[in-house]
Amino acid sequence: MTASDRRRRPILTRRALPGLGLALLAGQGAARAQEAAGPLRIALATSISNQAIEAAAAEAKAQGLAVRLTEFADWVTPNRSVFFGEQDANLFQHRPYLTYTNAQSGWNLVPVAPAYATAFGLYSKRHATLAALPEGARIGYSGDVINTGRSLMLLRQAGLLRLRDGAEERATPEDILDNPRRLRLVSIDGPQIARTLDELDAAVTYPTFARLGGLDPDQALTVENDPRYAFHFVARPDRAEDARLRRFIRIYQNSDAVKAVLRQLYGAQVSFPDPSL
Repeated sequence: MTASDRRRRPILTRRALPGLGLALLAGQGAARAQEAAGPLRIALATSISNQAIEAAAAEAKAQGLAVRLTEFADWVTPNRSVFFGEQDANLFQHRPYLTYTNAQSGWNLVPVAPAYATAFGLYSKRHATLAALPEGARIGYSGDVINTGRSLMLLRQAGLLRLRDGAEERATPEDILDNPRRLRLVSIDGPQIARTLDELDAAVTYPTFARLGGLDPDQALTVENDPRYAFHFVARPDRAEDARLRRFIRIYQNSDAVKAVLRQLYGAQVSFPDPSL
């Protein structure tokens, strides 16, 4: 609101609105409570996409909302830190991974709102097409349960593997029925894939790690787009309605700067889910 806007606002008196004084006091009390809580704390995992949330945090600061971002090098600590109250929320994971993590840990974290989605692809620094992959090619994939399944489904989609009927997002290498090219599958900690692309014939991974590894996200050998895998803001149930968090999510989802950063990073491989999902 500009100074001229403030000058144009009508003056509201207690006589015109008897309850306004109490409402203002309540609003001021809520604002003071949020200030006392300190900055909104958001946990992240290593990703070039964090440039987008940094842009959102800068916009939030300009609007009077302080946001502190903390990046971790793994996919466990961002959830642990939220559960134990060290962070207010995190942004790095999709619903299937969160569901699996909750089942294993008992943390009961909840998805608050979607941020963005990217395709999942097979990337290579050595080969330009699927047909060029040699027999015995070494294919890296994220070794956690959820991304293992997604990786195997993508390789099945590409015609490189045949899986047991019913083997979907929880598929494992034991579900492989046919591997005609005798691909050698290499399990890697997800965030480390970017560092191993030079050593592999190809890797199934997210555009963020392809980009970190020096590849163009639009140059995947094959991709899949599944809306279930949109990345979400995640929090504890008792913090999911935090006014600071909800305000920041709105800033993120409506920010042209955020969308511009993600499009610059991922090109055609990024999309923006319906904020109400």
